[in-house]
Amino acid sequence: MSGYNVTDPNLPINNNNPCKDIHECLDSESVCGPNSHCYNYNGSFSCFCWGGYNVSDGNKAISKGNPCTDVDECVEISDVCGPNSVCNNTVGNYNCWCMSGYNVTDPNLPINSNNTCKDINECLFSPSVCGPDSNCTNEIGSYNCSCLNGFTATNSSLPISINNTCRDVNECVEISDICGPNSICNNTVGSYNCWCMSGYNVTDT
Repeated sequence: MSGYNVTDPNLPINNNNPCKDIHECLDSESVCGPNSHCYNYNGSFSCFCWGGYNVSDGNKAISKGNPCTDVDECVEISDVCGPNSVCNNTVGNYNCWCMSGYNVTDPNLPINSNNTCKDINECLFSPSVCGPDSNCTNEIGSYNCSCLNGFTATNSSLPISINNTCRDVNECVEISDICGPNSICNNTVGSYNCWCMSGYNVTDT
């Protein structure tokens, strides 16, 4: 019968020289091909692909000529990592990472469609990501920094951050004739004051 061989091929088959099961799985790769499990049982055997692999032609049995190949989960499984994530296929597996500005909901579990990447509210961080004398506005996947009234970025060519903080604007120096003629300008932190010079009164408008 198929799946069996006589114990001693030089002798006739009988009770003392019976047919025994062929253990096809002793050389499983030659039977099932790579990336597979071979299970032997009386008279036959079965092949199964490892996790992360699928048979090349699903209409045919797994074999050396129809082997198990890597599944690209990032392409073949829709939204396998969930939204706001990056999927990286590896041989027999895949990895998920959250995009910049996002963190996994439960850091103790792998990222997937049930444990997705959520927006980080950077504006809740302490110390502030924007530095002192600033406003922080959270955005989906990011945030925006702006200076309070009376302040400006130390380096106006760079975004406001903890490394490029808001500094006081000296209106008395930086804004020409801000108080008008015959006046004295006094800079304060975040603002300024104006006084009339001796012998002058403010015009009533």
